[in-house]
Amino acid sequence: MSADTDYSKGELSADTDYSNRELSADADGLIANTGECDTDGEVLVIKQRWCCHLPPSPYPMYLANVFCIAAYYINSLLLQDLLYNKICYQKFQNLSLCTDSTFSTKHPELQEVVVKWYNYHSALSIPLTMLLNLMLSSYCDKIGHKLPYLLPCLGTALSAVYLAVIASPQFITWPLPTIFVFSIVSSAFGSFPTILMTSFSYCGLVARVDNRSLVMGLCEASILVGVFIGNLITGPIIDSIGLPSMAYINAGISLLPLPVLILLTDVTTEANLSNNWRNVVKLAHILDAFKCVFKKREGSKRLRLNLVFVSYTCIFMASAGASGNSFLYLVKSKGFSLTLYSVFNSYSAILKTISCPLILYVCKRFIKPQEHTIGLVAISCAAIGYIIVPIDILPYSVWIGVTFFSLDLLAYAVIRSIQLSCCEKNELGLIFAYDAIIQSTFGLTGSIGIKALYSATLTTWNGMYLAICALLTIISLSAFVWLSLLKLREKFSN
Repeated sequence: MSADTDYSKGELSADTDYSNRELSADADGLIANTGECDTDGEVLVIKQRWCCHLPPSPYPMYLANVFCIAAYYINSLLLQDLLYNKICYQKFQNLSLCTDSTFSTKHPELQEVVVKWYNYHSALSIPLTMLLNLMLSSYCDKIGHKLPYLLPCLGTALSAVYLAVIASPQFITWPLPTIFVFSIVSSAFGSFPTILMTSFSYCGLVARVDNRSLVMGLCEASILVGVFIGNLITGPIIDSIGLPSMAYINAGISLLPLPVLILLTDVTTEANLSNNWRNVVKLAHILDAFKCVFKKREGSKRLRLNLVFVSYTCIFMASAGASGNSFLYLVKSKGFSLTLYSVFNSYSAILKTISCPLILYVCKRFIKPQEHTIGLVAISCAAIGYIIVPIDILPYSVWIGVTFFSLDLLAYAVIRSIQLSCCEKNELGLIFAYDAIIQSTFGLTGSIGIKALYSATLTTWNGMYLAICALLTIISLSAFVWLSLLKLREKFSN
């Protein structure tokens, strides 16, 4: 690609000229041609694979996210279903009885045991997942994004096959700790945090400065679309053909990102052709992400970067806590039917995956407000939504509330855009590795903690957990206001 291609103008040269230089094969085992492009004043090294000569674009990454996240989420649902079947069989010795939905409603105590063992699975998975995520972050910055993205897909496929085996009737008697093999296999390849780190760092690298929030918002939306599809298809297929068959199908879904990654044009900011995976994937690099976040930066960038992580952590904990208790609150306390609960989830998913990106596009194309303004409005709306939902005297309070707090994807998009503006292009892998750690650990702890709070306050006020979610969102808003004032002061001083 010609060196004068300017992404900041939103244009690509029609007669793209790729350099004839050749690189030695990296860990992907493929000969790569390179070119260069200029984006936001920085030269990106373009790494081509096979016969594909497409310009760098985030759209293949969006599609890969849909497939990979759908497969990951299906595995999560399959594991919970398998745990329930095993626990129920150990107690009642009747598999057909355990797979009867009407029987499960009469034995809620089994669900508590399922939650306990699923938390064991999460606790075992997180350390290994985080370790690999931190080690691969430098690979993304210095070599490329394809291999780090492919690894979680392979891990999901292998773990899905294992689930299919131990879910079959002849192995249902195997002890519960056998699920830990699933935990190790899925986490040893990076799992969900590595998908987040790779997709966000790639999209941030190829995004133009004038549409960063839209690109990052669409990346976030593609992940939610994958979750929605996984949730939509898993139940009907299990009911039709059984859990083991669904697990084998999911192994195939896990590999669908592979042809998409072939079309992905990889880019890095690292022009050192001697880099290979042996140089960058080392235990010595596991602290690089933390050093990168806290290192001294120009002006107030270090403080703003850490404030944006505080803002993100609080609003994400609130979102995870609210969604983690939504079933118990709406179905058991508010009296929603399962059909109405599905409508509620679908409505929230549509708002997040369609309405929020559309709002971002309209803002960027026509209204053109400051990004910080969009973030402030979005976080404020989320706080208002959590406050409105438990107000029983307000008609349709649940639907009004979810309309407000589902706009939090706008805040995520702006937050990730601010993260990009506070760091260099050659450290996006490190920044989003740290981001993925926050999303995984605080998402889990937030969900568990707020679920415990819901259980403790159920007899006094079942909406207390939503008040805590609102409080967390207000803390997020305070941090965001602070970093916005820092940016404004820096702008006027310059």
